[in-house]
Amino acid sequence: MSSAQIPVTVATASGRITGVRRDGLHYFHSVRYSTIPSPFSPAKPQEGTCDQDAREPHPEDIALSITAPADAAECPVVVYIHGGRYEHGTHEDPRLTGTTNARHGVIQVQVGYRVGLAGFARFDGDEADRYRGIDDCLLALEWLQDNIEAFGGDKTNITLVGQSAGAAMSLWLARRDHFRGGFRRVLALSPAFPRDRFEHRVADLRKCLGVPITRQALEKLELESPAKGYAKFRKKYRFDVALGPAPLQAEELADIPIVVTSTRDEFYDMPAAQRIDKMALAGFITSYLSPKFGISHERFKQWRQLAHYVDPQRPMGRLIGDAAVRRWAAQVAAHAPGPTWMMEFTRTDSPAVHCAELGPLFGDSGNEAGEETPASELNEWLRHFATTGKPGFPSYGDDHNVLEFDLDTGERRLAYATLDYVAAAFYDEDDL
Repeated sequence: MSSAQIPVTVATASGRITGVRRDGLHYFHSVRYSTIPSPFSPAKPQEGTCDQDAREPHPEDIALSITAPADAAECPVVVYIHGGRYEHGTHEDPRLTGTTNARHGVIQVQVGYRVGLAGFARFDGDEADRYRGIDDCLLALEWLQDNIEAFGGDKTNITLVGQSAGAAMSLWLARRDHFRGGFRRVLALSPAFPRDRFEHRVADLRKCLGVPITRQALEKLELESPAKGYAKFRKKYRFDVALGPAPLQAEELADIPIVVTSTRDEFYDMPAAQRIDKMALAGFITSYLSPKFGISHERFKQWRQLAHYVDPQRPMGRLIGDAAVRRWAAQVAAHAPGPTWMMEFTRTDSPAVHCAELGPLFGDSGNEAGEETPASELNEWLRHFATTGKPGFPSYGDDHNVLEFDLDTGERRLAYATLDYVAAAFYDEDDL
């Protein structure tokens, strides 16, 4: 049974922050790191000092949460950016408490940002390649540079971890035009980018919402709830993400270490994919739809031949995962300027789908007894990487090394070029 919560106050450069102490750990919930004048306005850094009560979570706030050892001193820091298709999610993700990492001397910070139109709609006059949701995270990283030492963290040893949309945002923050030294390395878990720029979709959005896509019009619409119109817009991109940063160009990343991962069967559990894959004409339907995923019919034939060896029964599920995630993982591993490593999560007993790695990686998988399990091994790997910066397996390199990790058994196997067929389907030969 958990012990009582005891208030604890930390004096930071931004003011006194009061959290709670429980079972030898400090929890600070929903700490504000910026000022947002209005939903569609750029955020501003906090000015001066402001005392905050961080004893209770407020998941609806644009804020961050910190979990740290009570006696933390110069601890490595993991900063996590959540996924959610750029449309939902919170810094108070109940799946990732930070407890396991903090018990082993790693501070965990979870960052919230503006999602949906407030975070990712773009307006005339916006700076190129900037998004309010991503700039929110940039301000959070700057706040941590000023304040994390007060919580016992080492501001020179921050590992940025993101999953799905959060992984794409982590990589965007690692672009040379965004990177300001607020982290040393990136772990990008199943990065998911839109296949096209917002500017190429803005006409559809205006049609669905019925208003001009301007800051003033959208702020007025927020009061009337744009949910119905946005749902109509989103439906046009049911096999893609409707909003988000695009396009990814791995060559534009900074020269920093990056580990990029994917799950073997990313979206096998998507209902639409399951329906198609159960049809007698699943292969024909997948071929017919392939241009919507960015693959020509000619390249689809090559993709189909090679993907067939992975799982011939799930062509649509595999195509969605390859188009939404695995193509981007392959691009980062092959073309980022700095050292890269690739990991693929598999399973023995069931498909390894999107998000399957989160619980094991962060150690929040219900292992109360403390025995060694695949989950604890993966969390141990994360803590080692965050502490030393060493992934512990060969880099991607010319051989296209990929470490396969079985989430059911913990078995590790070094494979080669397992995503090359994906890259060949989506990229020109000159880009490979």
